[in-house]
Amino acid sequence: MNQQSQPTSLYPVERGDELSLIELWKVLVEYKRLIIVFTALTTLGAIYYASTLPTIYKAEVLMISSKSIRATPGKLGGLASMAGVAINNSSNIKVEQALARLKTYSFLVDFIKEKNLKPILFPNKWIEKTKKWVDEEPSDMESYKLFSGMVSGYIDPEDPALITHLLISAENPSISLLDSISKLANGLVEKINSDAKKELISESRKSVIFLKEEIEQTGIINFKTMLYGLIEGHMRQITVANVKNEFIFKIIDPAITPIKPEAKKTLSIIFIGMFLGVFFGAFFAVNINNFRKNQK
Repeated sequence: MNQQSQPTSLYPVERGDELSLIELWKVLVEYKRLIIVFTALTTLGAIYYASTLPTIYKAEVLMISSKSIRATPGKLGGLASMAGVAINNSSNIKVEQALARLKTYSFLVDFIKEKNLKPILFPNKWIEKTKKWVDEEPSDMESYKLFSGMVSGYIDPEDPALITHLLISAENPSISLLDSISKLANGLVEKINSDAKKELISESRKSVIFLKEEIEQTGIINFKTMLYGLIEGHMRQITVANVKNEFIFKIIDPAITPIKPEAKKTLSIIFIGMFLGVFFGAFFAVNINNFRKNQK
């Protein structure tokens, strides 16, 4: 008895637990209450989370790297770099080094002490009338951790002029901190320039002393001439540094006291909460429906 083979379809008629769009819609309608409950819960959670977000005020300084300090030109370049004179240093490197100092302990603690910022940073622990602390004065480490979290800086990677941003962000600031936030941002730039200037003057003076000692110990005329040229380069750097205040950064747009806080992304958070509620509600609805079908 010949058996004729039945043609097989490329797609099976029965697809197990797979649902068509119509069946999926029927399931969603059937479990609409579950989906509504999930959506309501996640939306309420998103609203609560958005309400707990801190109010952030920002003060921003817009700067450009200063390129006024130039090294000794020409044939003395090799010896100058050995003696400590900056030759062809990239402005980008100087800016990155300066921004890195914004996060260092010594730099920020010195700035906090210079500006007497502890009463402003810890207003709840400071009694203004008596000029005393409630319990004990916050340590330098506590001040550093708090203030370093407020300070940030970055270079605009797409700007050929090396535009640099320095930000101070304060969460729920006190009135005294809010009034001082722009002064602090501008003051940090001034301290970066001042410290860099003092450092270069100190290093140049040490190099001049070293070069003078080398001149006294050598009798080669040509070598002495080169050393005198290096001394001249260092003296030129010292002169320019003493005259110029904007040593590393030149402020293009100084920080101003913020009037309004940063806008919160409340609507985006609520929308994400609603989307997650619908998604998880539909997910559980489909799985509950499949579980019931398998039980039958």
